[in-house]
Amino acid sequence: MKENITKFIKGLIIGVASLTAGAGTLAIVLGIYDRCMEIISNPFKNFKENLKYIWPIVLGIVISAACCANAVAFLLENYHAYTMCAFLGIIIGGIPTLIATANKKGFKKKYLLSMIVALIITIIVTAIASNTKEGKIVEYIGIPELIIYGAIYAWGAVMPGMTTMHILIFMGVLAPILEGFTSLDFRIIIPFGIGYIVIALTTAGMITYLFKRFYGMTYYAIIGFSITSLVMFIPKFSSITEALIGILIGVVFLIAMYTITRIDKKIEETKDKSGEIEE
Repeated sequence: MKENITKFIKGLIIGVASLTAGAGTLAIVLGIYDRCMEIISNPFKNFKENLKYIWPIVLGIVISAACCANAVAFLLENYHAYTMCAFLGIIIGGIPTLIATANKKGFKKKYLLSMIVALIITIIVTAIASNTKEGKIVEYIGIPELIIYGAIYAWGAVMPGMTTMHILIFMGVLAPILEGFTSLDFRIIIPFGIGYIVIALTTAGMITYLFKRFYGMTYYAIIGFSITSLVMFIPKFSSITEALIGILIGVVFLIAMYTITRIDKKIEETKDKSGEIEE
C-alpha cells in the first residue's frame, strides 16, 4: 500500500510536469523512468507484473493532468513570467540527480561528447522556437496539425530534457489543446492522442535500447538537453520588481524539487537496506 501511494504521488507530480516542464526529466529524478519506458516499449511482456507496477503512476498522471490543465493554461496566459520561473526552478532542481544517475555506472570522458551534441541540437531547436512569432491563440486546428502537435508534445514529454511545450506556446495552440482535453472534445483528443501515442511508443523502445547499450552516453545527452532547454524558459520581465519576484519563485521551486529528490532517494535507500536484511 505504501509503495502504491508513493507511486501515485509520483504520478501526480509527473502529470503536472507533462503540462509544464516535461515529464521525462522528472520521471528520471523520481526513479521511475527506466522501468516505465521498458513497460511502454513492451507492455505485454510480464503483463500482470507491469500492470501492478504502473497503474498507480498512470492514475496519478491522469488525475493531476485533468485537474491542473486549466490552471496551467490560466497561469501561462496571465502570469507568464512567473510560471516560466517556476519551470526553471523545477528543471534546475532536478539536474544534480540527473548527474548522479548518469555517473551511477562510472564516468568516461567520451560521455561529454554526447552532451555537446545534445547541446547543439537543443540550441538549434531553441533558435527555431525563438524565431517563431508568438501570435494570437489559434481558434481552429485541423486534424493533420493536431497529429503533428501530439507528436511534438510526446517527444518533449518522453525524451528527458527536451522541452517542446514552449514551441506549442509560440504557435498559439497549447491553450486550445488544453481546453479541448478539459472539455472532453474528442475532435481534439483523438488526433492529438494518435500523434502522442505513436511517438511515445517508438521513442520508448529507442530509449530503452540506448540505456541498455550506452547508459552513460545516453544520460549525458539528457543532461545536455536539460541544460540548454533552460534557455527556452527564461522569461522577459517587464520590471525589476517582477524580475525579483520571478527569481524568488524560481528559487522556491528549485528547493522544493531538490528536496523531493532527496526524500525519494532516502526512501529508495531504506527499501534497499530492508531488502538486504530480509535476504
